[in-house]
Amino acid sequence: MKRQNWYKLFYQFAIIIVLAITGFRLLFSKGFTPDFEAYCPFGGIQALGSYLTMDSLSCSMTSMQIMMGVVLFIGIVLFSRLFCGYICPLGTIGEWIGKLGDKLKIRFTPSGVVDYALRFLKYALLFITFYYTLQSSELFCKKFDPYYATVSGFNSDVVVLWASLAIVALIVGSLFLRLFWCRYLCPLGALSNIFRFAYWFAGIMGVYIILIVAGVKLSYVYPLAALAVAGYVLEIVRMKKVSPSLVHITRNADTCISCGLCSSKCPQGIDVASMEVVKHVDCTLCGDCLHECPEKDTLQINRKSMNWLPAVVLAVLIAAGIIMGSFFEVPTIDVKWGTDEQIANAEVYSQSGLKNIKCFGSSTSFANQMRKVEGIYGVATFVGSHTVKIYYDPAVFDADKIQRLIFVPEKRVVTPITKEVDSVVFYTLRVDQFFDPLDATYMQHLLSQKSHACGFQTEFGCPVMIRIYFPAGKENSAAELTDVIETKNLSFVVNNNEFFAKLKYKVIEINDKPEVISRYDYAKAMYLPYSNRFNDFANYTPDVVSEYILDMGKNTSLRNRFSYLVSHLSNDKGVIGFESLLDSTGVEKAVISFVDTVTDGGKIYSAINADTLLIHYSDGRTGKVANTFAFPENGTEKKK
Repeated sequence: MKRQNWYKLFYQFAIIIVLAITGFRLLFSKGFTPDFEAYCPFGGIQALGSYLTMDSLSCSMTSMQIMMGVVLFIGIVLFSRLFCGYICPLGTIGEWIGKLGDKLKIRFTPSGVVDYALRFLKYALLFITFYYTLQSSELFCKKFDPYYATVSGFNSDVVVLWASLAIVALIVGSLFLRLFWCRYLCPLGALSNIFRFAYWFAGIMGVYIILIVAGVKLSYVYPLAALAVAGYVLEIVRMKKVSPSLVHITRNADTCISCGLCSSKCPQGIDVASMEVVKHVDCTLCGDCLHECPEKDTLQINRKSMNWLPAVVLAVLIAAGIIMGSFFEVPTIDVKWGTDEQIANAEVYSQSGLKNIKCFGSSTSFANQMRKVEGIYGVATFVGSHTVKIYYDPAVFDADKIQRLIFVPEKRVVTPITKEVDSVVFYTLRVDQFFDPLDATYMQHLLSQKSHACGFQTEFGCPVMIRIYFPAGKENSAAELTDVIETKNLSFVVNNNEFFAKLKYKVIEINDKPEVISRYDYAKAMYLPYSNRFNDFANYTPDVVSEYILDMGKNTSLRNRFSYLVSHLSNDKGVIGFESLLDSTGVEKAVISFVDTVTDGGKIYSAINADTLLIHYSDGRTGKVANTFAFPENGTEKKK
């Protein structure tokens, strides 16, 4: 009778089913945004590495991933590579494809020099992965990982060519070579084997830490390279005699009938039948050999009938990682630029629910903005809970001022009003759970989809005040507007990409009847002036500066390209400024400041109507883009 290792199959099918259900939900359930890295131990170890070397967590990693990495280490040192044997979906797929290769009689197990040479690849890939992750605080493995590329739909983090080659290597390689990805390419497999040689790992890291404490400036590259080289050498030299962990497979030679079924069943191709204690570096304690053995009490765990032990231990480790990961949160970044005295006297303000704090990049951007503010001495961010902590001078700020500092007022046009609209009405609301710029984006899409609103603006308050405008006669009722804003799920499309968001907005206050204003007052309320000065603007006195003024016309819709026009105008050293404003009739004007002894309106008019714009990039490069601006009427000149 054919025996099945139901312990391992339970884990393998459970993972595949969970991923399949997640994929279907992603396709058919609006508002569902899965985190495919939530429990990734390899990402957690990389994140921990970047935190220890750079004081920052990689990407959107949290304490949950770090703790899963820690329990992976504990599991390997005390037991075996349980993750590889039971959970890893790439290992499962490689194993199942390999069975097909066996049926077709096209799969073989490399040995000798070929096997040794191929094993080097995963250590090289491990070094490269950690090197670039620790340099950038971004998970380099996401660029090529077959799992991440597949479940994310080849998102922007994935290098399509690299990931495609990795997927081909996984599928085709596993068909012809035993567990090709796991044995020869997987960087987590290399790291797991390094952990199996725990004394070497501890020794190398211990020496590195001692040198750092002693004041020696030593790059992390050296211990990383030493671990990769040592891991490879030890794997080759001690392949069949790695020191067994606390739990290992044993064979009773007295009752063994030498049928060889255990060896033929082993996914790793280990010759179990020739060993009394399985010490092979590739053993994952998967238990297939235990269930295949026809003789009772011949193959056992530590010479005891505990075939269930690895599966139970794995379940306990996973539960421990999840529980410990929920007890604390490691900051994604924790940077302080104040002096020791300033930090010692600083107070800390904490704000949660900031949706724009979602990864290392957005955290760094937030910190850079705060760094410019006098009286702010440091920032810590926590992407798991979208929280920031700000170290500030209590003589300069209080909690209310810090909130105002974080808050960014917004003005958003939802739908342009038509020419026949003479008046506009608006409701004033107080909305809870609404604070950061991403909330304004969600509100814009929400109002566009579910109301007749033409625009809205936000002002600081606790809770935030939002004024929502409608063309007179087309306004929603207060009750209808409340229902719109308290929508729980939102989906919208930007650049052919669909996005989903779960919303928790709560209308605390809304006026029953809207107020009425003129079209002109609405235009003034919603207008966002643009201003940019360049070419040593401050060095010129008003008596030599003139203004060239034009109607903006249809160019008002090209606000996001104003920077291109400014860059092009800066090629004329006599042009020193560009701004937009509304005149007294509500018409938007373009005002170009220039030094009248260097250039004139005619040259400026020719420049802004050129076929192409010559622009300058921040890295020093120059380029040309098609000019989408059109100013059909010449402007007027006047002294500033």
